[in-house]
Amino acid sequence: MADINESINNLGSAFEEFKSTNDERIKAEVKGAVDVLTSEKLDRINSDLSALQAQVTDVAKKSNRVGGSDRNADVEAHSAAFDKWARKGIDDNLEALERKAVTLNNGDASGGFLVPETWEAGIRDDLRTLSPIRSRSTVIQVSSDDYRYLKNLRGLQTGWVGETDARPETATPTLSETKVPMGEIYANPAASQRALDDSAFDLEAWLNQNISEEFAIEENKAFVTGNGVNKPQGILTTAGLPTVASGAAAAVTNPDVIVDMIYNMTAAYRTGAAFYSNGATTAGLRKLKDGQGNYIWQPGLVAGTPATLGGYEQVELEDMPAVAAGAFPLFFANLKQGYMIADRIGIRTLRDPYTHKPFVHFYATKRVGGMVQDPKAFVLLKVAAS
Repeated sequence: MADINESINNLGSAFEEFKSTNDERIKAEVKGAVDVLTSEKLDRINSDLSALQAQVTDVAKKSNRVGGSDRNADVEAHSAAFDKWARKGIDDNLEALERKAVTLNNGDASGGFLVPETWEAGIRDDLRTLSPIRSRSTVIQVSSDDYRYLKNLRGLQTGWVGETDARPETATPTLSETKVPMGEIYANPAASQRALDDSAFDLEAWLNQNISEEFAIEENKAFVTGNGVNKPQGILTTAGLPTVASGAAAAVTNPDVIVDMIYNMTAAYRTGAAFYSNGATTAGLRKLKDGQGNYIWQPGLVAGTPATLGGYEQVELEDMPAVAAGAFPLFFANLKQGYMIADRIGIRTLRDPYTHKPFVHFYATKRVGGMVQDPKAFVLLKVAAS
């Protein structure tokens, strides 16, 4: 507890130093004499603020990884057989266990073996931790690449009537079938056969770390800017999302646009909404003040609480573009309402001891889709004069 209290105190001190240094920079700009040392100092403090805020925010996060006590006999047997196959290439009864799993789960019987449930739980927990979009969106499990759902386009009409008035037919709601864009993401980590032969080598942890990092990096890019062709449709590449202009052709300097973004979203969606931008954009937003001279970015000075922008949580998402003419460097969104991620059940792994001897490659694949399911849950900031 002492460590987190120290981090909170350091965060508060860093923010006070940031405000003081930024005020000096603003005064110097007014006089037309910006000090290079002041700008460098401000950049350094900005970097420290990001690191300290991450420490304070992350302290409350707990792992939801499935424990060994939750394993039933079949899961335990599958895990043990998979471990033996991965280390030695011997499957024993793994193929029979896979056939049983496919029958029970309506899975895919194509090549390779499914990563054990308990191992996959660790991978998915890491994916939620590493990918801020995945951890905040609606995630569903599907059994087919061709996943479709019915979207209600509204259109239902009602009317007022007296006790004996006629009740003519009213318009009915329109339903539209929507297909979620999906693709296959893969990782191909390698370990030496000598390491696999060593019983002290934690194969489960090694696979979880390598697969989860690669999957999280690639899928998060697709959730932001994917084109929907053999991959998810990204947020920034979805047509028709509500947009607010920054008011400047190549900069974000007007704090009022943050208020505009918030109130361009329907009130029902604001609960649970947050701002998303990369670190460089966040650093610039920290320098902005409202009309009363208050900084619109505020640190979270209580353990487990996030930083806020305009009173709403601010999340760093490094796959967002930088501030530039025509770019969308910031969005305000309720991802739980607005973005859907569809996971094809099971992460499948192929063992390849031949391509890169003496290393053994583990070619892991997962099919995942994603798309904006409700445009009203988003407001994008476009860098433009109007």
